Amino acid sequence: MAAMRAEMTALESDRQAPTVFHPWLVRQDVIGLGWPQPHGRPATQTERFVAHEEMDSAGLPTYGLEQAEAVGWMLATFGPDELAAEHLPHILDASWSYAGGYSEPEAGSDMLALRTKATRDEDGDFVVSGQKMWTSGAHLADWIFTLVRTDPNGSRHKGLSLLMIDAHAPGVTIQPVRVMGGWRVNACFFDDVTVPVGNLIGTEGEAWSMMSRALDMERSMSFGGREARLLLTRYLHRIGERCIELDEAKYRQIGEFIMELQAERLLGQQVVALGDRGESASGEASMSKLHGPAVAQRVAQWLVDELGPDAYTVDSGDRLAEDAEHFLRAATVLSIIGGTSEIQRNIIAQRWLGLPRG
Repeated sequence: MAAMRAEMTALESDRQAPTVFHPWLVRQDVIGLGWPQPHGRPATQTERFVAHEEMDSAGLPTYGLEQAEAVGWMLATFGPDELAAEHLPHILDASWSYAGGYSEPEAGSDMLALRTKATRDEDGDFVVSGQKMWTSGAHLADWIFTLVRTDPNGSRHKGLSLLMIDAHAPGVTIQPVRVMGGWRVNACFFDDVTVPVGNLIGTEGEAWSMMSRALDMERSMSFGGREARLLLTRYLHRIGERCIELDEAKYRQIGEFIMELQAERLLGQQVVALGDRGESASGEASMSKLHGPAVAQRVAQWLVDELGPDAYTVDSGDRLAEDAEHFLRAATVLSIIGGTSEIQRNIIAQRWLGLPRG
């Protein structure tokens, strides 16, 4: 764990340790769980959920794994075969790293409002122009799988395509954007970047149907709930070890947090269970994404308040206090990344409650 922390600090990455953690994942044979055969490892979505839950609950940096598995699942499911054959072996042995180019400065988490466009040149290849924002891990990536508009006349849901772009190709510029959590995300600029037509994932103009399924899978994963459970568990162990007496109000608050965190876990399990049955989980996935960050942020603030001055002191020697303060800063983005809470409320209202668009 110390080596992972050191690498993440050196790389300005909160959730990736590519040379320490990723090779360990390869040795554990847990990359590619649930991909269509013969590409990945046989597993249900529920089994994949449990594997990720165990790693997250141990404090391991799984974000890079989730990014690689997302694009791997799309390649294994939607092709094309040639592109899948090129990339899947490198995902399975963790020799290539990936970042997702979704959000944009003028669109935020509303991916359907994107402006990055891809036109065709005289050879039939794509030429990409635009900008992506808040791209986690782009400075560590070999490839950026990027959502672009290939049909300017298409509706919001149509005319979108997903391209695999070489992060080091001419015309790609990656600039750091440092955030409160202490790490960097990135602004990615694409200035007439030529992308071979063979780097199109799935079918041109039909990326949204693919993306919506991938986003449901992403939103079933925990956005802060697992980290909050880990920190709260460590705090409870400290109380027991040091024989600390709390008043009734604090015990009641801890009990409420435990119930809310268990609800967050059950929401995620519901999403993957629906997926295993082949049923739509869009509304439930948004409920999970909405609830997780909200409770995680409350737990983080409460723990920092309880742990006192050590949580605000650099190198205090109290690892729990330092981790709680770091999580408090990091948790500020949880209600934004992966789709803002406002977007999740709209999805729940329209797709689960059947309410009309406002």
